[in-house]
Amino acid sequence: MLYFLFKKRIIKYIKIMKNMNMMMGNNNMMMGNNNMMMGNMNNMNNMNNMNMMNNMNNMNMMNNMNMMNNMNKMNMMNNMNKMNMMNNMNMMNNMNMMNNMNMMNMMNTMKMNQMNQVAQNNMTITRLKKEFNLCSQDPELKSIGCKFIMEMGNFYIWRVTMNGPENTPYQGGIFTIRITFPFNYPKSGPEFRFLNKIYHLNVDFTDMTKLGHICLSYLNEWQSTGKVLSKKCYGVKQALYDIFCLFYNQGIESAYDKKMAQDYMQNPKQFETIAKQWTMQYAQSPMLS
Repeated sequence: MLYFLFKKRIIKYIKIMKNMNMMMGNNNMMMGNNNMMMGNMNNMNNMNNMNMMNNMNNMNMMNNMNMMNNMNKMNMMNNMNKMNMMNNMNMMNNMNMMNNMNMMNMMNTMKMNQMNQVAQNNMTITRLKKEFNLCSQDPELKSIGCKFIMEMGNFYIWRVTMNGPENTPYQGGIFTIRITFPFNYPKSGPEFRFLNKIYHLNVDFTDMTKLGHICLSYLNEWQSTGKVLSKKCYGVKQALYDIFCLFYNQGIESAYDKKMAQDYMQNPKQFETIAKQWTMQYAQSPMLS
């Protein structure tokens, strides 16, 4: 009996030991698996770490390349700005040089023009002096009552008195004419204006800007061109004779006031009456001062 009991216990013990060994083997397998898993995890971590390091290195390389590119671009831009500044400075210097040269040329031209103007003025004044003396002493001009003075001693502005002829509405009047010479006389002709109001078709007293302007083809041609193409010799003396002839004639075609021209054609006696009234009212004393 004891033997059988002991044998059963031994068998039971052996089974327990086998089970324990199996369990320990399973544990070992599990531990091996765990170790493998840990190894795999470590490998994965190492690979991840390597990938991260590679990525960081790549990013650093990219950043460095970008920084270098930006620095290169900045250097290029700085160089371009420097070149532009240099070009602008060169352009400014060239422009300043050209401006200085232009200013010098302008100043030289102005000096030349001034010298020419002075020379022209001297020639013009010399000619005007000569013509003034000749006209003042001319017996034919004296016969129609012409007297000459220079306005405030100015050689370029003369005042000339002229007597209204007999048997005209202007008889008994003393008419004053202002002659204004240009600085380039005789290349341009002078301007003639009546200072007295005169009732005449060819003398303008309606336009405030042309008071006393005389409409005479020879005078207008001489003033605009400096010469009269239809006459070989034309000057102040001949111009005053032409103005004197206006006292005898009314130029209807070149009348300033068309209504006045109609009144003259429709009622010439009334026109003469008004002309006489104006002569008595406005032309009784010379306007020499």
